Amino acid sequence: MKFLLDFFPIALFFIVYKSVGLYAAIYAMIAATALQMLITRLQKGRFEKSHIITFGLLFVFGGITLIVRNPAFIMWKVSVLYVVFAVVLAGSLWIGEKPLLARMLGKELDLPNRIWQQLTWLWSVGFVGIALVNAYFVGIALSARKALFAVTELNAKVELSELDCSSLSAPQLCFSALQSEAAWVNFKLFGTLGLTFLLIIISVIFINKHKKI
Repeated sequence: MKFLLDFFPIALFFIVYKSVGLYAAIYAMIAATALQMLITRLQKGRFEKSHIITFGLLFVFGGITLIVRNPAFIMWKVSVLYVVFAVVLAGSLWIGEKPLLARMLGKELDLPNRIWQQLTWLWSVGFVGIALVNAYFVGIALSARKALFAVTELNAKVELSELDCSSLSAPQLCFSALQSEAAWVNFKLFGTLGLTFLLIIISVIFINKHKKI
């Protein structure tokens, strides 16, 4: 249930993007994240720090995107978010008596502090990896968008999903911009989800291996 709640805003963003467009998807994701925080507050009696960080970055980067009509901000928000998570996890190795993962999962898993430290580094490096992969897709999407507007008289604030590429003077650049933006959206949902699952699987294997020793 918690896993579905955590990925609900991203899933809604994907659905609204495919049916309406990017800017509507941002509004939907902001609303979904606020609802996510409220549900968690009602269930646990408190807000989760990860949700607060996510909502804060989404509100800032998403808000700037909507105001200036430039998707670069919401695209880079994903990398910033995962880098923040990585820094928080790694920083917890030196701040407090236990790593953050041990404080979060210590009741369910009884592991030596050395193992918690190794798991912390695994997730920190993994989050940085996700941030870098996102940066790769963002770079392609923004380059394709820039190339399109460089050879046409289109307003740079236009939403790509509203364009009829076949009627433009540079249809191939238009299709490329649309496809690269869609590729980033696909990564935002399926890529981050898949890589997170991979981190979970590696963690489970690592923990089980330690338990057998």
